[in-house]
Amino acid sequence: MTAYVRYESEGRACWGVVDDEVVAELAAPPFAGEARTERRLPLERVRLLAPTTPSKVIAVGLNYRSHLGERNAPTEPGLFAKLPSSIVGPETPIRIPLDARTVHAEGELVLVIGRTAHHVRREDVHHHIFGVTAGNDVSERDWQRDDLQWLRAKGSDSFGPLGPRIVTGAGWDDLRLRTRLNGQVVQDARTSDLIFSIPEIVAYASRYFTLLPGDVIYTGTPGTTASLSPGDRVEVEVEGVGVLANPVEAGQ
Repeated sequence: MTAYVRYESEGRACWGVVDDEVVAELAAPPFAGEARTERRLPLERVRLLAPTTPSKVIAVGLNYRSHLGERNAPTEPGLFAKLPSSIVGPETPIRIPLDARTVHAEGELVLVIGRTAHHVRREDVHHHIFGVTAGNDVSERDWQRDDLQWLRAKGSDSFGPLGPRIVTGAGWDDLRLRTRLNGQVVQDARTSDLIFSIPEIVAYASRYFTLLPGDVIYTGTPGTTASLSPGDRVEVEVEGVGVLANPVEAGQ
């Protein structure tokens, strides 16, 4: 497996590949292949950013049986969109809008597209996925229930934490996913429990949206989700990827 990051260095955003806790700078995003520069920095000395800057942020709802409750299992992936401006990186605060009342964390495995995908067959999906990372599909439940669309509920600023790294070569069909709130495990599942598999999700989405390198798909959240309040700290851990940690603050 290979791990890629985006990080801030000397006031600019850089791409890098991680090797033995050292970041080797890349001259360009890695989706079309690595082009390393001569620059190296210790990983502990860089501030990590969200590991991609997607043009599209797609998500799948109700994709674990443990999250269905009394609802019937869907017959096809239930897609919705988050805004690219909702994406934030590790340790960046999740800011709860002042008029929000019921904000929940949703830990998820997130796919990162590496090659343009349009009407892709399931058996070819692996050619179009660059890697996986961890994500938090932060959601305001009252807005999700009452608004005409889920735009506020899912797409508000900071409602899409992502990171800490993109990992290639991971066995995405069976990875452990855990969410912790203030150190307590509140979600624990494996991606083998997804109702719709990763090939099914990407093939289905690519029928309707041309997926570009760097775009992401949140694949769904398991179990019961946890309510967030200012002062909390939420962590999403994906096996082989690492821990995406974000504090929670009151917004404006």
